[in-house]
Amino acid sequence: MVTNLPEKAKAKWAEAIATKDPAKKLSLLKEFYSSFPKHKGTEKLEMSIKRQIASLEEELERIKTRKKGTSRLEWVIKKGELLQLAMVGTLSTTISFFNFLTGLDLKPHEPLMRPTLGVFEGFDVQFQLIVAPFDRRISEEKLEKFISLSRNADGIIIVLDHEHLNYVKDVIDWFELHNIDIRSDYPKVEIIPTPSGGIRIIGSSNFCDDKKIIDFISSYKIRNAIVKITQDSNLGDVESALFGRMLKKAILISLRRGRIDELKALIPNVIVFDSSINKDNLASYILERLGLIRIYTKGMEEEPERKPLIMKKGAKAIDVAENIHKDLARFFQHAKVWRKGELDGVRVGKSFELMDGDTIEIRTHLKVYRT
Repeated sequence: MVTNLPEKAKAKWAEAIATKDPAKKLSLLKEFYSSFPKHKGTEKLEMSIKRQIASLEEELERIKTRKKGTSRLEWVIKKGELLQLAMVGTLSTTISFFNFLTGLDLKPHEPLMRPTLGVFEGFDVQFQLIVAPFDRRISEEKLEKFISLSRNADGIIIVLDHEHLNYVKDVIDWFELHNIDIRSDYPKVEIIPTPSGGIRIIGSSNFCDDKKIIDFISSYKIRNAIVKITQDSNLGDVESALFGRMLKKAILISLRRGRIDELKALIPNVIVFDSSINKDNLASYILERLGLIRIYTKGMEEEPERKPLIMKKGAKAIDVAENIHKDLARFFQHAKVWRKGELDGVRVGKSFELMDGDTIEIRTHLKVYRT
C-alpha cells in the first residue's frame, strides 16, 4: 500500500534527492518530513526519513569535528578488505557467540560503549564480525546505532539460543521498520537513476502495469531511471525502493536443535551450529548465502597464494585480472585454471567462468603475472 503523499511533499522529496550538498539536503529532508501527515501507513517512511536525517547530522558533525581538529568516538566502522558481518541477537547470546568465533573475551558492557569488532576465520577466509545486538533492554538511541552498523555490513548473522520464536519476529519487524529486508534473496524493486533516457522498466509485475509505475515515479519529479521489477512487486514496493529500501542477506544461526521448520518459515536461511558443524562449515555457508566464491591466484611455477580472492559467483577469468590490477586485464592473453582434485591446469580465455576453490594463473602479452 502506498502512502499517497501530497504533491507538496513529493516536490520537496524531489528537491532533497537532487541536491548533493549535505547541509542543504538535511534542511530539505526536515522540510519533507514536516510536509506529510503522520499515521500508521507512513510509519516506515517516517523511520526511514528520521534515519537519513540522523545520518546527515552525524556526517555534518564529523566534518565540523575534523575542521576543529578534535577527536570524538564515532559509531562508524570503515570498510576494509574483509567481509563485514553484523551479529544480531540478544546482548548475552551475541557476545557469547562472538567470543566463541573470534577467541576474544568481550564483556557485556563493552559493545554499549563503542563499536566492537573481531575477526572470525574459516574456509581460508577472514570475516570481520561487528557486534550489533537487538535487545529491548538496550536504549533506543543505542539500537539505532546498532542497526546503522547492520545497514553498512555485507551481511547479517542472527544468533538464536534459548530465545522464543517471537524474538525472531521482533528482529524482522525491527529491520522492516527501518526499511531493511532480511528475508529475501533479491529485491522486489530496484530504482537506478540515470542521466537521460527517461524511465525504463525492466521486468514485469502481476499487480501493476508499466504505465502505473512510470506515472507513480514521475509524480516524484523523477524523469530518468531504470526500474527493475519482479512479478510479485507492487506500487508499495516501488515506493519503498524510492525511499531507500535495502536488502541485506541474513543467516539465522540456531545454537539449539529443534524448531527448524518454524524458524525457516520466518527466515529461510537457517543453520544449526552444534558439534556436527565447525567454523569451516559456517564460513562456507556464509559465502554461499552471500553469493561469493574463493579464487586462489599463483605465479608461474609457484605455489598458490594461501589467501584467496573473494569474487561474486559467476566471475570470469577477466574479472579476476581486473580485481588484481587494471593493466593485468588490459594486457590479458590467457589464463591457466586448476580445479579441485585436478593435477593438470586447463588453458582458458577471458570469458571462462570460475568456480569456488579454483586456482588461476594469468598470462599477459607483456609478462607472466606473479602474485
